[in-house]
Amino acid sequence: MAEQQGEKSNQRGKMGLGQATENLLSSMQCPNHLKRLSRRSVQKVNRCIQVCMDLEEENPSADLSLSPTGLTGKLQLCPGDMSPSQQGVSSSSQVESALSALLPQPPAPPPLPPGNKVPLPPLLVPGMNAPSLPPLQPCSNPECNHFTCGYGGQPHPKKMPTLRMKMFHWQKLPSDVVRQSRSMWAVMPSSSKELVEPDYTSLELLFSVPPTPPMEKMGPKIRKVKEITFIGPKKSFLLSIFLKQFKCSNEEIAAMIQKGDSSKLDAEILKQLLKLLPEDHEINSLKSFKEEKTELANADQFYLHLLEVPSYHLRIECMLICEETKIQLECLWPKVQAIRTACETLLTSHRLLVFCQLILKVGNFLNYGHHTGDAGGFKISALLRLTETKANQSHITLLHYILEEIEKNHRDLLQLPKDLDFVSKAAGIHFDAIRAEAGANLKKLLEIEKRLFLSTDDVKMQHAKSVQDSLDASKDLQKEFASIERKKEELADYLCEDRTKLSLEDVFRTMKTFRELFLKALQENQERKGQAAKSEKRKKQLKEDEAKKPKREYGSTFNKK
Repeated sequence: MAEQQGEKSNQRGKMGLGQATENLLSSMQCPNHLKRLSRRSVQKVNRCIQVCMDLEEENPSADLSLSPTGLTGKLQLCPGDMSPSQQGVSSSSQVESALSALLPQPPAPPPLPPGNKVPLPPLLVPGMNAPSLPPLQPCSNPECNHFTCGYGGQPHPKKMPTLRMKMFHWQKLPSDVVRQSRSMWAVMPSSSKELVEPDYTSLELLFSVPPTPPMEKMGPKIRKVKEITFIGPKKSFLLSIFLKQFKCSNEEIAAMIQKGDSSKLDAEILKQLLKLLPEDHEINSLKSFKEEKTELANADQFYLHLLEVPSYHLRIECMLICEETKIQLECLWPKVQAIRTACETLLTSHRLLVFCQLILKVGNFLNYGHHTGDAGGFKISALLRLTETKANQSHITLLHYILEEIEKNHRDLLQLPKDLDFVSKAAGIHFDAIRAEAGANLKKLLEIEKRLFLSTDDVKMQHAKSVQDSLDASKDLQKEFASIERKKEELADYLCEDRTKLSLEDVFRTMKTFRELFLKALQENQERKGQAAKSEKRKKQLKEDEAKKPKREYGSTFNKK
């Protein structure tokens, strides 16, 4: 019974060692590719362990152990005499000793040089004190991160340029985003033989950044002190350009505003200045600034000087409205006077009245028997239709005929274009537009007057007179507009037009066109008369020449030899 139990324990020990070795070797596999190691190494280890156990049964008292040169020593414990936990530890240690017996041993170290008592450090040989396993195959799975498969190499090394290259601007896709989707970048692995490798040498030659020539060494750069500013970059830039045009200091500009000196501050400059005035947050920041004022930017320093001027915003507005009123009055007064003169000319022109009476008689004669005949008058726009009625002769219209009659019997009417000269000049002026422009300016003046009344005495004394003068001139212009409005109503009645619908621009434009047609027809009549006179003179000359030639009998001519 004891022998049978020993045999069973030996068999269990054999099975335990073999199973542990298989488990150890089977764990050394690539989980991605499931490549197991060769079974031959497991069989060799099992054979060595079997020899060791047979020797122990023959001589239990011998101290045997596996060594690189043979069997030395004794196995300390048998598998049958150990607990399960001890069996696992013992089996693993036995496997390690067995594997070390199978590994190739490093060569012996070289002898020490004479006189050197310190031993040299051992040579580092790859694979020492480590199980000799088959080399791992390179991982070809693009999704593998090499943490599980155990492959530590880099199958696809990246090419790196040796020079500084030009940038190729693209939108980069992260690797995790590309691999998660079925994109064109994940379909084919980067190790595929179908991929084309570029010529990196020529690529580096063509697209490298050319070297910059070394710059000449300059003197030591003076480091500018960074200025402090509370203004935005765009506004600060515009304000700096605005201040440079004066060619004077910020104090002088602020003094001109305080004194109301408009010698250098015209209307356009004042408009720009109003757009560039400081805002509330900029004013608060500048007032809370307690450091040296010289550290501020030039635009900020100008704001500080401007803030020292009492009611600077109202002063600038008063100067601007007075300048704008002056310019507007200089521009509008001539136009208003031209409109008034044109209206008075149409109302008082005697030649125009006589000419229209002549047209009325001719029109009634032509329209006799029609519904348009026996008219008591006509619209002033009918003057443009005198060229539409053609005569039986070519290039002759009703206007040409009337001008011929005038030239024969009423030559004074030929001076009608002179009367219409003022009307023609007023044709391009829009009365309603200039009246609205003047009204808007008057409204601004009244608002400034109210604000000036509520301001300090200093501002009142400085700008009250100029604002009042502008108001008086604007009110005079409004009186002129009222006078023209009365003339317009009178002209509407004179021309038999509706007062509410009459447009002075249309009337002036009609009279200008009629004046041009009048002069053109008059010139064409003169040219036609000149051509007729030449033709008559030529015919007369031919008759005289024909009469001077001698004639033969029976009416034939006689030629002298």
